[in-house]
Amino acid sequence: MERKKKIYLLYAGIFISIIAIAITNYLIKMAEMRRSMPVYTYLSISSKELMDMMKQNNELIIIDTRIKELYEEGHIKGAANFSYTSLRAMDKVLKKELSKEIVFYSEDGDRSRKICDVLVTLGYSKLKNLEGGIKGWKEAGGEVVKEP
Repeated sequence: MERKKKIYLLYAGIFISIIAIAITNYLIKMAEMRRSMPVYTYLSISSKELMDMMKQNNELIIIDTRIKELYEEGHIKGAANFSYTSLRAMDKVLKKELSKEIVFYSEDGDRSRKICDVLVTLGYSKLKNLEGGIKGWKEAGGEVVKEP
């Protein structure tokens, strides 16, 4: 009986050692994978910086992430409207424009920042968030239009 107990303990020790080695190997591989993955980020820009970009860059895409009703009340000239609720549709359309700079804005810049947080995880690398959103844009004297 004592011999069986020692054999069980030996097998249990071997089993635990194998599991520990496998987990350690997995954690090392995951850390290596994370280090080798590209890190995508986005920039927050001021209203003045966006005004300058709009003068210089015809390829610039501006996305208003507010709901349609707010967009129709007034938006930055040339902005397309993709509400924060239509993230999948936004991703589908913007995947074709990965080489272009894309600026997002919301009412105060908070919601558009969160959208940028999500989109960088999907591989977007030329994203910018308008600090202060449309409120900051208006305060800086930026033009707001009602037509598309």
